[in-house]
Amino acid sequence: MGDVEGSVEGSQTAAGTPGRLATGTEVGGYTVRSLLGQGAMGAVYEAVDGGGEAVALKVLHAHLDTDPVARERLRREVQSLQRLRHPAVARVIDAELDGPEAFVVTDLVDGATLEDEVDEGGPLDPVDLYELADQLAGALEAVHLAGVVHRDLKPSNVMVTSHGPVIIDFGIAQAAGDSRAAALTSPGFVIGTPGYLAPELLDGGAPTPESDWWSWAALLAFAATGRSPFGVRPTELVLRRSREGRADLVGLPARTARALAGALHADPALRWGPTDVARSLRRDAEEAAAAARRLGAPLVGDDESTQRIAVHPEATQVLGLPTQDLGPLTEVMAPATDVLADPVYPLPPSVEPPMTAEERDRALANDGATRTIPAMPAPAAVPVGEVRYQPYEAIAGPQEPEVPEPYVRPVHRRRTGTVLAFLAPLVALAATRPGVAFCVLAALVVVCRVVGAASESLHGRRERRGGVRGSDGVVAALRLPWHVVAGTVGAVPQLLVAACAGVLVTVLGFWVFGDGRFVVLPRTDVASRAVGGVNATIVFCGVLAAAMLVAAVAGWFGPAGRTARQGARVTLGVLAPGLAGAAVAIAVCLVAAWLLARPLLDLPPVIHWWPFTGPPGF
Repeated sequence: MGDVEGSVEGSQTAAGTPGRLATGTEVGGYTVRSLLGQGAMGAVYEAVDGGGEAVALKVLHAHLDTDPVARERLRREVQSLQRLRHPAVARVIDAELDGPEAFVVTDLVDGATLEDEVDEGGPLDPVDLYELADQLAGALEAVHLAGVVHRDLKPSNVMVTSHGPVIIDFGIAQAAGDSRAAALTSPGFVIGTPGYLAPELLDGGAPTPESDWWSWAALLAFAATGRSPFGVRPTELVLRRSREGRADLVGLPARTARALAGALHADPALRWGPTDVARSLRRDAEEAAAAARRLGAPLVGDDESTQRIAVHPEATQVLGLPTQDLGPLTEVMAPATDVLADPVYPLPPSVEPPMTAEERDRALANDGATRTIPAMPAPAAVPVGEVRYQPYEAIAGPQEPEVPEPYVRPVHRRRTGTVLAFLAPLVALAATRPGVAFCVLAALVVVCRVVGAASESLHGRRERRGGVRGSDGVVAALRLPWHVVAGTVGAVPQLLVAACAGVLVTVLGFWVFGDGRFVVLPRTDVASRAVGGVNATIVFCGVLAAAMLVAAVAGWFGPAGRTARQGARVTLGVLAPGLAGAAVAIAVCLVAAWLLARPLLDLPPVIHWWPFTGPPGF
């Protein structure tokens, strides 16, 4: 699975054989210990730094060391990796690109490559396959968010460690959108590994995040079957299968095979996205987990567990299970005689005979409550040749109905600041027109309650029916009159609480600041002095403003105001979304408050009591 740099037709390889550094050679202050691997761009060594720490040292091949194009490619690799900080991506420690020997130093990842892991331990079970897919997808998303395309994702470039998979070797990574990318590869040549390069790259297309996702799916196909999804040789045949989207997915559960075949479709516009693939793999993993529980298999963390793909410490959910053969197999077609035979994969060794009934009962016994489940039939032998490579249409077959995801109603965050801003114009209006201000408050409460009740009804219906329906709008319109009636009636207790609080403050304030009592701003006319002092009208305007503030807060945040508050969140979420919407709404409220407060500047201001007959009397 080594890198190749050859023509698109696959007929040539890179010229030149790289030299190998001897043990003990010092490069830029790092001492070489052993060769780890080599590809088209460079050789990777295990080395130690001056403090004795083990690192991975990648040295540019001698025949490319003086090539400015190769240096530029390596420089982009370093710049790309230095932007990445993710537990599943190898970290760059040091680099030297301008000296006599160009090199890059990264963390030395302790573990085996996914290629070696699968070659030695066999394909991954459904649970380990989902864990691998999920963790690598998270790493690829971080890579792409950093503006990087890996371009050479394959089993030998993924290390399996005790903390999960780690992506290594960005030797041909390039910044997404880099206009120089095409100039760094000779015309008519491609760099990468046949069988793990997206078809559009084989035809000269620019690497994109979508091409990385194609390689991700090809890597998962290898991990699930133990075989390269498009074979390994001859190269011309591998490239042809890649271009035609014919992957070797024999032996996989039907749902997993269909998902991977969809993700490996030759046409980028028809491919499955990573979310769809992960959802299918997860469903197969959950079914495998349920089957294991029925069989009394050990769970993750038990000493007998054979889980091979660890979970990152940052992961929030563990779905691990022991390795096992579960799930229905895809149909195995009869060998064809009129197609090119592929001699790479011989028939697998014969399957061990099934256990006897006594052996099976003994294996399944635990506390006496476990049922004996009939043994699954032995898997069929993997066919030889082109018959294994099927297009998506042959694998997909009849589409099984997808179980809809449960409907989750949207969460509208609290808008306390914006709601309080609406108090400013109400308070300013109440200072000179208390009756009108209370009517406006009542109208706002009714509207918010109607919106809150309608929203609760709509989302409740969607939860019961399992999602959004096309008839939701029609049903909501038909139910609107009922919500208006219910909202108006439901607003009565809330408005009674507000009115009682407002009246109490008004009566108390007019009594305290009444004639001859507590005079704050006395009037200077003779009649006022004759009764022991009378406060100016502006004092009573302040009392009315305070009464409106208390009434609105008591009614809005009281026990009867939950539906109205929910309706206000929905309304503000539509009319004034986000911080920008909140800023605009607050600014409008402040301008309205200033305009409504202007009558207070009259000397003296006039209080209009409509619809009341006048101030409270004593």
